[in-house]
Amino acid sequence: MNQRTHAWIAVRTIALLEDSGKAKNLVKLLKPHAGKAAIGAWIPDLQDSKRGGSKTENHIFKIKPYKGNLKDRFIADKKETLKRLGNARLMTDYINNDNTLKSTWWGKPYKGDIDKPGQHLANRAMAMSVMMLDLLLMGEDTVDKLLPGTVSFAKQIDKNAKTQAEQVALYFFMLSHFVADSCMPCHCDARKLASYSNSLHKEMEMAWSKLVGTKFSKNKLLPANMSVSPDEILKESRKVDQKFGIKFKANAIGKLVAGDIWLEIINICRGSFAVNSILAPPSKYKYGDNSARAPFNKVFGDANSQEFNDLSRMVMHDAVLNNAIIWRQIWDKASKF
Repeated sequence: MNQRTHAWIAVRTIALLEDSGKAKNLVKLLKPHAGKAAIGAWIPDLQDSKRGGSKTENHIFKIKPYKGNLKDRFIADKKETLKRLGNARLMTDYINNDNTLKSTWWGKPYKGDIDKPGQHLANRAMAMSVMMLDLLLMGEDTVDKLLPGTVSFAKQIDKNAKTQAEQVALYFFMLSHFVADSCMPCHCDARKLASYSNSLHKEMEMAWSKLVGTKFSKNKLLPANMSVSPDEILKESRKVDQKFGIKFKANAIGKLVAGDIWLEIINICRGSFAVNSILAPPSKYKYGDNSARAPFNKVFGDANSQEFNDLSRMVMHDAVLNNAIIWRQIWDKASKF
């Protein structure tokens, strides 16, 4: 996903939390910074950001057939995969309604073999989630007042060393990037056809960006250009729903199905890998065939096709929902310290 889409997903997450009445104090904390903190949502895509965490991409989890030991650990049949994804995600329905991936596909072991530093969405999401708990624990007055209880050592920390509300917003938005990318099918498929240079990946992201629209372009959101209020930004984010045909259920923001952020992202990536295998069936586009290409127009026809509309609705709905679930999980846990 590119800059506009990542920015919209993060802002829309605040709006979804606000509309649902979940994590009200988190909304109070993030909403005032919905514009100026938006850069966090696309920072992980910037080359400079990789100096600290990875020399390569830090937002993928490329899965492929596994041939090593303990194969049973890496097999999840269709029924088990759907159970791990839960009922709230549209990905569950999308995979459940598919008849192209046969039992032989579901019965094989698949694993994300990470051979380069940083290429692990679940690791990045979990690391940032743990960091967020520490940052919230040491928040300055604006942050601290929104969390129950007291921190015994808070007075021993220099006020300039405490976590500012703007920092909290920035890092929640950065976390959003990794959660959203776990929903992008091409980020979870090790086949060459899923690389950004192939039109399937690139044109999907370009089409989504076009639908999101210019309201979420960085030249509208960066602090120097901000001229709209947080309420207006959230209002604009809700308007994008109709472009994707999205409707969020009132009680959609539940708990983690896996109970653990790391495992939750692993399961989402597993589902995204299945989705990409539905779009570009391995029977047609073989693993290990570096010459295989799955052009966008061969898979979908064009960006107006029902097939692409169905996929887009599912991916965008789940990206926002997954974000809201994970943000709420972090806030709820911080509130129980």
